[in-house]
Amino acid sequence: MEKILSIVIPAYNVEKYLERCLASFEVAEILEQIEVLVINDGSKDQTAAIAKRYCDRYPDSYFLYNKENGGHGSGINYGIHYARGKYFKVVDGDDWLNTEELPAFVKLLAQVDADAVAADFLCVQDGTEQILCEKHATSREKQYGNMADLTAGGVKDVIKMHALTIRTEILQKHDIVIDEHCYYVDCEYITYPIPYVKTVYFYPKFIYMYRLGRNGQSMDIRSMQKNRAQHMRVLNSLLSFYDGLEGLTEGTLHYIERCIAQVVENQFQIYISMGRQKEIQRELREWDLGLKEHYPGIYAATRKKSITMLRKTGYRILPIGAMVYQIFKNR
Repeated sequence: MEKILSIVIPAYNVEKYLERCLASFEVAEILEQIEVLVINDGSKDQTAAIAKRYCDRYPDSYFLYNKENGGHGSGINYGIHYARGKYFKVVDGDDWLNTEELPAFVKLLAQVDADAVAADFLCVQDGTEQILCEKHATSREKQYGNMADLTAGGVKDVIKMHALTIRTEILQKHDIVIDEHCYYVDCEYITYPIPYVKTVYFYPKFIYMYRLGRNGQSMDIRSMQKNRAQHMRVLNSLLSFYDGLEGLTEGTLHYIERCIAQVVENQFQIYISMGRQKEIQRELREWDLGLKEHYPGIYAATRKKSITMLRKTGYRILPIGAMVYQIFKNR
């Protein structure tokens, strides 16, 4: 039977979480229609052994690929190469999908003819699995259950990795490649295919379960401070990608600018959290003014009030922003 959905799991030392992840796809009525590709990224724990148990149990639906460590991006690249499904979805090894909603979602994917499908997702607390917040794929309620034309400006909200399911052919035909040996590549994954995406279908159900609060997560501010060079590397990769764009509609170009602007906003968050250091204020000013000169569309697409205030004051209030940030983080 044709595979409708390829679920790709970049997995590195996730023995504590992988069972929860793999069991979430274990639905008899859809097993023939899905493939679960576990990309074991050089794990030193029992990640591979756990995955192999599922492969042995469901040899036509679960597959294990062992490779040398290359980072999250290399796992996605591996998955793109081997995927056979009509649609492609990345699920981190410490997250999972909503089992109750999965059959209806796969049925929709079999019927819909969109380049991408955007679905809601839930943020859950590590340890307790308590729902912390709901994340919606679109802020425009009327878009749910309908197709939007991205090229014509019909998609205003950036579709996060956890919300995104994309046509596999787009990734494979256009040789989409994500940076390896690097954190923060989710933004590359959701941005690089966009020049080839015309239609997006918005699905009004919570499909992805995103675990928060795990120690060492890359989006923890302490991790971001430690790895800020990697974050800047990814941002520079995105800017180089933007430099090479040609012949896009205004709607597509503005959407890509918003995608990259979110990475700029995260870079600001790093600077603000470190804002008590004198050299950081100078570094931020030079970097942001360079962004304004060379990438005015992306510069204008950063709309957070804190960033606007920093720019209006010539970045002089950065130390105050750092103090306020620390107060709210410690609450």
